[in-house]
Amino acid sequence: MATRFPPDLLSEQIANQIKLQIRQGDLAPGAKLPSLRHYSQIKGVAKNTVVQAYELLVADGYVEPRHGSGFYVVGVPQAPVSAERWAPALDHALAGIGIDRSAFHLAGGGHSVGEGLPPSAWLENCRLDRYMHKIGRSGLGSVFRYGDPYGYLPLRQSISQKLGAYGIEARSDQIILTQGAYQAVDILIRHMVRPGDTVLVDAPGFYPTFNKLSLQGARIIGVPRTPLGPDLVFLKRALRASRAKLFFTQSVGHNPTGSDISAETARELLALAASAGLTIVDDDALADYKPGHCARLASLDQLENTIYVGSFSKSLSSVVRVGFLACAPRHVRELVSVKTVLSLNSSPFAERTVHAVITEGRFHKHVLDLQQRTRRAVKDALRQFGKHGATVFCTPEHSLFLWGKLPGVEDAAACTRALLERGFALTPGAIFLPEPGAVSPWFRFNVGFMQDAERMSALWRAIATQQRGA
Repeated sequence: MATRFPPDLLSEQIANQIKLQIRQGDLAPGAKLPSLRHYSQIKGVAKNTVVQAYELLVADGYVEPRHGSGFYVVGVPQAPVSAERWAPALDHALAGIGIDRSAFHLAGGGHSVGEGLPPSAWLENCRLDRYMHKIGRSGLGSVFRYGDPYGYLPLRQSISQKLGAYGIEARSDQIILTQGAYQAVDILIRHMVRPGDTVLVDAPGFYPTFNKLSLQGARIIGVPRTPLGPDLVFLKRALRASRAKLFFTQSVGHNPTGSDISAETARELLALAASAGLTIVDDDALADYKPGHCARLASLDQLENTIYVGSFSKSLSSVVRVGFLACAPRHVRELVSVKTVLSLNSSPFAERTVHAVITEGRFHKHVLDLQQRTRRAVKDALRQFGKHGATVFCTPEHSLFLWGKLPGVEDAAACTRALLERGFALTPGAIFLPEPGAVSPWFRFNVGFMQDAERMSALWRAIATQQRGA
C-alpha cells in the first residue's frame, strides 16, 4: 500500500525535491516548471498540493511567477543578511558610543554574541511561512482592510488565556494588540509622559525605551538593577526627590542582565508603588523563554498599579510584529485612542497569523523547546565564563541573556572597538545605561550564539590576545 502523506507535508516534499534540482543545476535559471495540472498528473497528487509547493518555492526565492505564463526558475537565492547579523536598533545605539559595525556587516562578519534576537534556527520549526500562506489565501475580506483598533479579537482571547496561566487576570477587552512590544511602550509614553516629566527606568535597561523617553522630552533616572530586581533603597530616594509617576522595568528575563525579580522585592516594590502613586510598566517581551510560574509584578498586582507588555517577536519572528499590552479597564479607551492616532491600527494579517500559530498545537511545544534550548545554552555559557575567568552578574536557570564582565576589562566599549578590528562583535554595557557618556565594564551575551563552539573558541582567543596587548 502506498504511503499517504498529509497535504502540507507532501507539498514541502515536492518543494524540497525541486530545490535540490535547482541547486544541482538540473533546473537552470530561466527554466519553466511544468504547469500545475501537468505536475499534479506526473506526481499523482492533488493540484492544490502542487500550488502549495510552488508557493513555497516562490516564498523562498527559488522560483518566480509570471502572470499568464507560469512559474520560472530564478536560481539558488543568495542568503540574506540575517536578523541576528544586522540589528538596526542595536547598531544605532552602538554608533552613539562611537562603534560603527557597518563594515563588519558588509564583510559578512560572523554572528555577534551580544545580539538581541535568538538564533534563527531556534524559531524556524514554527514554520511561520505555512501559516502566512494559509491566512493570505483564506479569502477573508477583513485581512485586506483596517482591523479592530483593539486588535484581532480571537488573538486577544488567546492572550487572555496565556496571561491566566501566569496568574494575571485580564479580559480580552483589557488587552490591546500592537506592532511589537516597542509600539506598546511608545503608546504608553505618548499617553503618560509630558516634556519635563521624570521617569524611572532600569539601569542597565532596555535602551530603545530610553530613546523614546528622550524624544518625548522626559527626564530619565536610572534605578540600579540588582540580581534580585530593582534597588529599592535607591528607588525610594528617587521617588522622594523627583515625585516620578512612571517606572519601566522587567520582572523576569531582564534585558540585559538575565535577572529575575524575587518575590520579596516584588511585594515591596508594589507596596511602594501603591503608596507613591507610581505606575509600573512590566515589560515581559521574553516571557516565552521563562516558565510560567516565575514571579511577575503584574500577577501579584493584578494590573492595579502595573501595565503588562508582551510580545511574540522574540519567540516567533521579529518580522511578524505582534505585541500587546494589558491594563486596568480605566486605561483602555485612552490607550486605544493613542494607538489609533499613531498608526490607525495594528496588522490584522500578522495578528491572524500569530493566532493560527498559537492555536493549532505547535506553539506550546515550540515554547517548551525554547525553554529547554535556553536552559542548555545558559549552562554551557556559564561553563565558558568559568573556564575563561569571566564574572557573571547572576546565574539564572533560563535566560536568553547573561551580563558578563571579562577579566582585566574596565571599559567594555573600548574593548569592543578593539575586538571589532579582529572581526568579532560584542555588545558593551554602556548602551544599556541611561546616562550619556557612561562607562561600563559589562557586556551583554546572548547564550544562543555562544553555542557556536568554533566561533566562541576563536573569540576567547582574540579576547586573550587583546588582554595581553593591553
